[in-house]
Amino acid sequence: MKKPTSRATMLATAAATAGLCLTGLAAVSSPSVAATGSCDTATPVAGLLAGDPVHGLTVTSGTTPSVFTGSVLGVLDDGIEPGVDMVMMKLTSPEISDVGGIWEGMSGSPVYAADGSLIGAVAYTLSFGATPIAGITPWEDMQTYAGHEPAPLRVKVPASAARAIAAQTGVSKAQASAGFRELKAPTVLSGLSPRALARATGRAYLGSDVTAAGHVSAQNSPTAADMIAGGNLVATESTGDIVFGGLGTITSVCAGRVVGFGHPMEFVGNSTYGMAGADALFIQGDSLGSPYKLANIGDLLGTIDQDRMTGISGPLGPVPASTPVTSTVTYHPSSGAARSRTGSSGVQLPDATAAVTFYEMSANHQTELDAIQSGSESQTWTVHGHTAAGPFTFTGGNRYTDTFDIASAASFDLADLVFLLTNVNGVSVDSVQVDSDVVDDTAVYKIVGAEQRRGGTWHAVGAGKPALVKAGTNATLRLRYAGGLHGPSFKLAIPARAAGMSGRLFASQVDGFPFERDFPGTLGGVKRLVENAHRNDQAQVQFFAFGGRTKPVQGQVLTQPGSKVVTGQTSLRFRVS
Repeated sequence: MKKPTSRATMLATAAATAGLCLTGLAAVSSPSVAATGSCDTATPVAGLLAGDPVHGLTVTSGTTPSVFTGSVLGVLDDGIEPGVDMVMMKLTSPEISDVGGIWEGMSGSPVYAADGSLIGAVAYTLSFGATPIAGITPWEDMQTYAGHEPAPLRVKVPASAARAIAAQTGVSKAQASAGFRELKAPTVLSGLSPRALARATGRAYLGSDVTAAGHVSAQNSPTAADMIAGGNLVATESTGDIVFGGLGTITSVCAGRVVGFGHPMEFVGNSTYGMAGADALFIQGDSLGSPYKLANIGDLLGTIDQDRMTGISGPLGPVPASTPVTSTVTYHPSSGAARSRTGSSGVQLPDATAAVTFYEMSANHQTELDAIQSGSESQTWTVHGHTAAGPFTFTGGNRYTDTFDIASAASFDLADLVFLLTNVNGVSVDSVQVDSDVVDDTAVYKIVGAEQRRGGTWHAVGAGKPALVKAGTNATLRLRYAGGLHGPSFKLAIPARAAGMSGRLFASQVDGFPFERDFPGTLGGVKRLVENAHRNDQAQVQFFAFGGRTKPVQGQVLTQPGSKVVTGQTSLRFRVS
């Protein structure tokens, strides 16, 4: 699967979904139990009537589900897709009342009929904001993963249904007519602070709806015994330093197989998410949008191997293989001893490798620098991968200087490269390794002019002093930097047909973000991009010559990498004899 349309963007939101469970209520039907489960019987949707009482389970704090109640409002025929109806309900509990309605992270919460059979999972809510009105994905469809298209993000409500909702609830007909929206299974990210996450938006592989989460200590991590109907469910895309995934609720457990969410995570079909539990902290109200659950994420307990229209599913026990993303950051402060840390994350879902690469680098910088600060960095990296034709290895590096946030400045390029690779069909990334040496110094080489070597002597060229070159030879030049410094010499090939021409030479810092210049569709295309990537400690020099009856002449050369980032620009005239 290559870059699906994101339905529950995997970037992070310390929110979670809640689950329904039957703790301490003998009069209510027994839900699934841990590990083996009770294999719930589906309530026939065709037999539901408006006003039928329901009860459900969801976690609001910790790992133990609590009960909510409600009633059926009606059924939208084919409300989710052809052949899959949506059951509309009004739900109530102290927590639902406290935060104004159903929260993000409640996706998957099981809802039962009076006879104990399982009607389905909370998966939708009204579009206009916080509301106790829920759209339920039927369990009879979740069992079979009916349909071949993703569940719609928005569900229209006929006028008759809108009138019924308005008559039985506190919402207006206009609000009900706006329809249902998919209830988010909030994406969760453990390993970066909210401040660091705020700097991560703006890339296609990152998205913008990311919130920080926590990670439960190993001794307190939820176990298989906590993976019950109504319990917290996390589908992880990565673990390690960066725990990254979507947090929702378990709908049912049967023969050690867990089903939850009631809608897709990313709708990738056969999947390799990790499966984890979570420890819910509280439900956070939101006056501008939907409330959501905050939680700490637990260790892996199994694999989510299905990501389908009506939910996600997978077995407890075996965990998926992971692609290692490793970052070593060595910091040499201007005062005090150097310190170094190697951090690593394992990526379960290949499409998340680019995002996790960025997050791992950012987290490791954050740990070692312990600040958003200026600095310079020398960076090298290696990416191993394979195709059906065999393995490949890309190596490279760059130099960065930033007067505000060196961690952010140095963390995008490699993630951009990994993003390109994961979007080439047939390419698998096997490992990512990056080494960063960071110093406080932010000095750069600023271009202020140029010099030409003629007759064994360097001559300043610039205003009123054009470079004098001969056609068919190599002109030897070097750039002048502020502070009386100069760069390495370089040769500019002057074609013979340029004789008698004049023109201009432009020298400047290189363009940034070398892996955002193209979007190759082949491994060979990515390889060429890597081989031709400009470094920030190089300067790019271009010349254009005109005159005579021949076509204009142009050329370009890069200076050799230096010990500092190059900035600035200069322009000068030259004449060709």
